[in-house]
Amino acid sequence: MSEGIPEGTIRIVIGLAALLVGWAIGFFDSKIRADKKIKQAEERAQVAVEHAKGEAERAAMIAHTAAKSAPPALPGRTLLRLWLDPTEHPALDIDGQVVDTGPISEPNRRRLLTLLNIMRPWIEGKIAAASVAQPRAPRPATTPVSPVPSDPAQGKPVPPVRTASPAPRDEKPAAPLSIVGQIDEILQARLAASPLAETGIRLQESPEGGVIVWVGLQKFMGVSEVTDPEVQAIIRAATSEWEKKYTPGL
Repeated sequence: MSEGIPEGTIRIVIGLAALLVGWAIGFFDSKIRADKKIKQAEERAQVAVEHAKGEAERAAMIAHTAAKSAPPALPGRTLLRLWLDPTEHPALDIDGQVVDTGPISEPNRRRLLTLLNIMRPWIEGKIAAASVAQPRAPRPATTPVSPVPSDPAQGKPVPPVRTASPAPRDEKPAAPLSIVGQIDEILQARLAASPLAETGIRLQESPEGGVIVWVGLQKFMGVSEVTDPEVQAIIRAATSEWEKKYTPGL
């Protein structure tokens, strides 16, 4: 033990030195652990970034492949579409909207009949037949010329009288009637043999594809709005006759 330094002081110095050494060791150990955790966190973040980058690249590739394989957009506006749902059950779109067919509503039913009436000439082959063989215009008939007689008084030939042949008519086929026009045609035939012949009942198609009923000068936006039950009954009878004639079994 050194002379002049109390033993208690030496112990205090030794204790402080040991405390400082312990603190230093703990500090460096804590710093090492913190650096290790930071490094692990950085590695996990880097892995997450690489994974997200790979997912983004795969998604972009899938989108590019789908865009290349997708069918080209069709021109115009789709009016009618018949398709199968995932259960292989037939489904129907009218004017780009899915239609509930169980049962189909009356406005959608009328619209469907209108579209089917547009397609009916194609189904029957009328338009295709007309495009294959076009009728030729008839040639104008020629009038035979009789021998030129002579005038005995003057001794000169008399010019023959030619009859002008009628010019050929350029007749165009009448435009096909709409459904409302066809029903009105049936209605007029029924009205001719009914007591309502003088009431002036007629049907007209509205711009929206519906039906306008005229009873004289009265205008009704639909058959259900007609106030006279007899007028309603004869219009519905004409509609039923049209359905039996043009859409049997529908």
